[in-house]
Order: sequence, then structure tokens, then C-alpha cells
Amino acid sequence: MKLIVEENEQKMSESAMYILLGAMMQDKRVNISLTSGRSPRTLYRLMVPLVKDQEKFKDIQYYLFDDSPYVGETHGGNWKEMHEIFFDPANIPDDRIHIPTMENWQDFDEEIRQAGGIDVMVIGLGWDGHFCANLPRCTPLDSYTYCMEFDKKREVNPTYPERPAQPYSLTMGPKSLMRVKHLVMIVNGKEKAEIFKKFLEEPISAEIPSTVLKLHPNFTVICDQDAASMLE
Repeated sequence: MKLIVEENEQKMSESAMYILLGAMMQDKRVNISLTSGRSPRTLYRLMVPLVKDQEKFKDIQYYLFDDSPYVGETHGGNWKEMHEIFFDPANIPDDRIHIPTMENWQDFDEEIRQAGGIDVMVIGLGWDGHFCANLPRCTPLDSYTYCMEFDKKREVNPTYPERPAQPYSLTMGPKSLMRVKHLVMIVNGKEKAEIFKKFLEEPISAEIPSTVLKLHPNFTVICDQDAASMLE
């Protein structure tokens, strides 16, 4: 694992952007996987003017590693948020965006393998140590993409009551991420400092699912000084 500590979120985002752009410059189909959330927003703001309508990036395929489809819809919040913060501003068409759904999740890893694998994936570190939708104490550490069923009958979204219910969570599992050619984690903010310290220093366990990623053979972690503030 390679650890890079940058001065601030801007510098952290620039470092991640250079890794992504370096992979995207290859003269072949390139598959990259991106994360939603707060941490990558500066990264996407920097990338949009560089990739928007660029002929040299026309073969880039984008993969999202998790989603929780709304009742009656194919996609959920991850699909919608990524369109808002990156795909729509960058004019990325839907036919170049791939995501696990209730129809394809069982074949998702094989489809990626047949497409040449993920060249680079950017993920964040969750406040409780989760990654993708792999949550503490309920992540099968030996799993590829899997479906976690909640209450299929519930009609109210317990986290966001104004949104439709989301009875399933679909996510690439730990073994899926081990296949990624270059795995990049970004971590920023003082609120992540404690869990970041635990992630780095504690042994692999289902209590902090992200610890399993330290086994990845090509793993780069980029953080800002706030996130690294509790490290010795």
C-alpha cells in the first residue's frame, strides 16, 4: 500500500485526478470506476472541463460499484448522484455507464472481466470503515458482487423519508475490488481522522470492512492533512 498525504482537499483531489487521467490516456478501451459522496466532489469539478466532449476519451467506460434501486425504478441514489455531480456536467452518455442492477448483478463481475477489467477505481472511506456498500459486521469478505435484501415490503425509506423505499443493496464485494488493476482511496476531513487511523493500524476484520483492502497488490491511499491528523 502506498500512502500519500497532501496539504488539503484540493491537493488530494489533484493527485487522484492525475492517476485517473494517466489511466485514461491509454490507447485502448479504458474502464474506470468512480465513487459518489462528498469526498470526490472537488475531484470531479477539476475533471469535468478536461474530459467533457473530448474525442480522445471517447472509449472510456465508467463503472459504478454499488446502488440501492428505488422501488419501481431500475436505479437508486448512486446513479442519480453521479449524474448530478459528474456524468451530466461532463456529457457522459448513459451507454458508457455501467452499474449493478437487479437484472445484472449476478453477472456483473464476469461482464467486467470480459471487458478487460477495471483499470483504476476510486473509492472513499466511510465514516464507520465501510467501502462501497460493504458495511461493518455484515460484509462477506470472500464475496464478489452481491445483493443484500432489506425489507421488501417497506414503503418508506427510513433514511430519506421523502424518497421511495430501497429494499435491496447491490455492491461489488471485496473479491471484486481485488481484481481492480489500481485501487485508489481518497480520505479527507478531520471527521475521518479516527476511522482512518483505525483503518491503517488495526488488523483485517469485519468490524472495519475496508481493512481487507490493505491486501490489494496495487493500492494507493491519498488523504489530506486533516484526515491524517491522528497518525503518528
